[in-house]
Amino acid sequence: RGFTTGANEFFYLDEENIKEWKIERQFLKPVIKSPRESSSIIIDTQQLRFKLFLCDLSKSQLKGTNALKYIEWGEKQGFHKRPTCSGRKYWWELGGREPASINCNYLVNEIMRFYFCKIYVSDDFQEIHTETSAEIFTIILNSTLSYLLSSMLGRLSFGGGLFKIQTYEVKKMLILSPQLIDKITGKRIVNLLEKFGRRDIMSIFEECGFNPRLPIRDQEPNPLPDRKELDDIIFDILGLTKEERKEVYWAVCELVKNRLEKARSV
Repeated sequence: RGFTTGANEFFYLDEENIKEWKIERQFLKPVIKSPRESSSIIIDTQQLRFKLFLCDLSKSQLKGTNALKYIEWGEKQGFHKRPTCSGRKYWWELGGREPASINCNYLVNEIMRFYFCKIYVSDDFQEIHTETSAEIFTIILNSTLSYLLSSMLGRLSFGGGLFKIQTYEVKKMLILSPQLIDKITGKRIVNLLEKFGRRDIMSIFEECGFNPRLPIRDQEPNPLPDRKELDDIIFDILGLTKEERKEVYWAVCELVKNRLEKARSV
């Protein structure tokens, strides 16, 4: 899971805070705090609102810096006494974690999105670290089949039909093995990610071509063109029939529709 800071109002700085404190840029890293900050799979870091205060130096090492002044201000606010912060060697140190290239939302509404960008994330995300090509992994994870499999995980413990998925549950999620992707298909996937990854991801119903106000199985799936191209790569490798492919679209949209309708009825 992404960073649990213990004091978000200290560790996440917007441009106004940065200008006020003039904190040295070496201690400020791009970060995505909320899934709402990116409507596309590929995260545009230029559009992100916050920087993460990331510093593992001692006060003596920080002598004469604006970062030290900011830490001292934080102590006057009592941030260092908070349980999560007080347990660290330096209360302002979040740890030397490598950012992941793939991150997914922790709370899921319609779609569990798998974002592509090597960037630090808040605890609203789960990090996915892999030695396999991150591009191939991202496409596999954003297929409709993966949406179906992720919809069968997690727990319905939040209002509005949201479900929460823990890190260990993400780890158990079944996906297509990247080893089944040959070199030619791999190049196709990289090209597809550049196109598919930069557009807005729509609701699962728009992605799959359904009207959620009508019974799902009374309709023929009509996925968006790049969604279909993505899914067909996965379906072809698995050898799914035409009817089995329809079943994937029907099943995932029925699961989401039933979950959202149940939430509205409570």
